Amino acid sequence: MTDGPFQQASHFWLPLVIVGGLVVLTTWLGQLAEQPLPQAPTVLRHDPDYFVENFNATAYDVSGQPRYHLTAVRLTHYMDDDTADLIAPRFVREGAGVARVVVRSLRGVVSANGDTVDFIGDVRMLRERLQDGPPIDLTTDYLRAYPDRDLVVTNKPVLIKDGGGQLRGAAMQADGKQKTLELSGRVKGIYETRH
Repeated sequence: MTDGPFQQASHFWLPLVIVGGLVVLTTWLGQLAEQPLPQAPTVLRHDPDYFVENFNATAYDVSGQPRYHLTAVRLTHYMDDDTADLIAPRFVREGAGVARVVVRSLRGVVSANGDTVDFIGDVRMLRERLQDGPPIDLTTDYLRAYPDRDLVVTNKPVLIKDGGGQLRGAAMQADGKQKTLELSGRVKGIYETRH
């Protein structure tokens, strides 16, 4: 018995259909392989990576003399933004020819590069007496210090007492290098005259 024309055609097309199916499957798998794999999220959480109890750091000038000290009850460092939180920070600026300045607060934050220190909550800054003037006592809720620039600023209300007088302002900038103090926004002052 001989094969009919239909059976001969199926023997001819069957291998071509199988090969064609393999070509389509191979092309599809190749396209899948070229697509990038989904990336796992790389966002770091704001978790501490280390802490230091009784933190104490000193910066020195080019001659090796202490320029300023920064201490805190506790420093907590965060890896995601390289900042550090401080509990009960205390900053002391001193050096030859400059008045000693002490800043303290309830909390603090040191920037990633260490250029700024933010003092937060019950901030008090005391500049000790100079030969030609009384001590200056400053209180505010927030103060940003730029230690290497000898500059402090705040955008919060500030009260400054110096001897027999006091000044109030809505914001302040004090430049130790230029020896300037600038108050802005609703500035009020009271000075007592002494006889």
